[in-house]
Amino acid sequence: MATVREILGLLEAIAPLDKQEEWDNSGLLAGHPDAEVRTVLLALDLTPAVLDEARRESAELIVTHHPILFHARRNLREDDPEGKLLAELVRARIALIAMHTNFDNAENGVNDALCGLLAVRSAEKLEGGMRVGDVEPVPLSEFRIRVERALGGPARMYGEANRLIRRVAVMGGAGGSHFQDALAAGADAYVTGEISYHAALDCVAGGMCALEAGHAATERPAIQLLNRGLQSAINVVQYNVRTIESAVLPFL
Repeated sequence: MATVREILGLLEAIAPLDKQEEWDNSGLLAGHPDAEVRTVLLALDLTPAVLDEARRESAELIVTHHPILFHARRNLREDDPEGKLLAELVRARIALIAMHTNFDNAENGVNDALCGLLAVRSAEKLEGGMRVGDVEPVPLSEFRIRVERALGGPARMYGEANRLIRRVAVMGGAGGSHFQDALAAGADAYVTGEISYHAALDCVAGGMCALEAGHAATERPAIQLLNRGLQSAINVVQYNVRTIESAVLPFL
């Protein structure tokens, strides 16, 4: 039988916690490190539906991408949605680990998963975990279809539909504020989960197209990757632990 501490060690081998951004809060957020674990549930976020699913599956540990505790709390009142969720998590004696920007920045993490899905080759790592690489030349309108099919949802397109795309930058989640890095890397198109209207206009003015594909949609594929990586590590050390990818779909 494995413990929360041992599962955290396996996760750190995939995405070391010291790779997270200074403002982040990845790691063990709730529960005892020596608690025994038989079932791990992986999800993009901790939500009431995910917690209910963990109870149904008798999971002792939830691993999410986004940390629920981003900012310091002064209380744990249950008339507050986050406070109520945290209190229910503790009462259920379920531990919580977040793997956020450390997994964004990791090899074979969020942005490498995107590159694989979008057929971005020879990807280089930039600041903040962004990746930039090459694709077979394709008009922006066709590349948009590729993005939508790969991620299972709509992508808002900024730029001329017939613009030929050869070099692509990708950053899952809220990557809009990093568009200057994509421009500096010579990208023809920038794929991210969220970008503001004015940042998108600046992209186009700078000669780069932008595709806003949805925060959850650009990060969800990495949960599948993390699930496979964790289960493989568990099998190697022969822990009797099963991992489950949450069936709860986040916002599209």
